[in-house]
Amino acid sequence: MKVLIYSHGFAPQIGGVETYAMLLAQGLATRRVSPPIQVVVVTHALRGAFDDGALPFSVVRRPGLARLVSLIQRSDVVHLAGPVLGPLFLALLFRKPVVVEHHGYQANCPNGLLLYEPSKSPCPGHYMQHHYLECLRCNAGEAGWLTSLRWLVLTAPRRWLCSRANVNLCITNHVVRRVELPHSTVVYYCVPEPPGADAVAHCGQG
Repeated sequence: MKVLIYSHGFAPQIGGVETYAMLLAQGLATRRVSPPIQVVVVTHALRGAFDDGALPFSVVRRPGLARLVSLIQRSDVVHLAGPVLGPLFLALLFRKPVVVEHHGYQANCPNGLLLYEPSKSPCPGHYMQHHYLECLRCNAGEAGWLTSLRWLVLTAPRRWLCSRANVNLCITNHVVRRVELPHSTVVYYCVPEPPGADAVAHCGQG
């Protein structure tokens, strides 16, 4: 099986999504199954001094459109670390099984945070209630009106494409309830056990 993992951020960048993508790729690539799982991580992150050759999987950084299309066409499963519009559209276009991993709320909130700016108070769900003017006002203060409008416009196709994914994988039950997408399931963040431990991973249930 050939698995493509798309993560906009990846090592040497540090963060929750970057760490999750690394652990997932390592776990699949080193899983003892026959035939072995072939994993390729596609990312926008620059390599810098990071040694991609030390990883048990391939890393493709900043591919052009033609290369990205080729990689998706050759994959059996496409796993997206976030509802990334371009790769999501291409994966569905070529009828690949798609898993969209939701760490935030990009599929139901233009800024992806569900925080109302500038107060940073919890958003009551203006986008899902079709209060689009509130969404525009929310992001215009810091991002500007044009950027706010662009974020709002792109939320609709992103949500539509996510609704057609095979699996919408959410990191908590709260995310499932807020994104309100079909084919949703919860897989909690996991932390590898130290050497010699009985279980494979500690999984938080936040």
